[in-house]
Amino acid sequence: MRKNVTMRMLLCLLAALFMPLAPNAAFAAGDGALLRDGIAAYEKGDYRQAAKQFESIAGSGVTSGGLFYNLGSAHLKNGDLGRAILWYERASRLMPGDADLEFNLKHARGMAKDQAEGRQNMVARIIFFWRYALSSRAVRLCAILFGAAFWIALAAWRMTSRRELRAAAIASGAAGLLFALTALYNYYDSASWGSAVILPDEVVVRSGVSDDSTEMFRLHAGAKVRVVDRQAGHAKIIFSSDRIGWMRSADVEEIRMEGMD
Repeated sequence: MRKNVTMRMLLCLLAALFMPLAPNAAFAAGDGALLRDGIAAYEKGDYRQAAKQFESIAGSGVTSGGLFYNLGSAHLKNGDLGRAILWYERASRLMPGDADLEFNLKHARGMAKDQAEGRQNMVARIIFFWRYALSSRAVRLCAILFGAAFWIALAAWRMTSRRELRAAAIASGAAGLLFALTALYNYYDSASWGSAVILPDEVVVRSGVSDDSTEMFRLHAGAKVRVVDRQAGHAKIIFSSDRIGWMRSADVEEIRMEGMD
């Protein structure tokens, strides 16, 4: 009896934890019509109209990797490199590891005139591969699954004293802690000022927020920067260690948007 009660309690806890991870609501009827119109426009070669239809759906609060991928492709076909990279980057947050998306994003990035000096730490990417291979939602799911496995194994070990169950509890607990810490880091990273993309063909980055401030350098569509402050209709961005300045807020858009993990 005690074992059955324990198991029921653990299952109820697991079900409650899964509820926040439910996928976004399905497309509304109006969104479905916009999606069909957007796909039809794309197939006809009217990429501007396709992008307009897809953005209307995204603007209604729909968060979908496939939708964002289509948006990136429509903008790329329309010659809008900045927005193409922006939406591809957003799609990559929701569909990490998608081969077609990675190919298109790499191709679009290669078309950008400005390449940041910042270098990816490949050693870190290899050691912490799960953070780069899994979406934030998947990381949280793994934390929950391993956490639940830990408590189940621990309860079973306390009732049976079998060594293999103790080892399973230790292993699943360690994995759960690892993924929980990764989820916490992802949350902190996304909650702070984050990565953004330059939208116009060319922007002027100045030393201050006024239009007569000294011009420091220029950036072009698709350049990836980090926004660290916003004031008076301007954004302070960091492109590299020695290229920091202010530009118009309207010309740079952060990758993370409301509804994304």
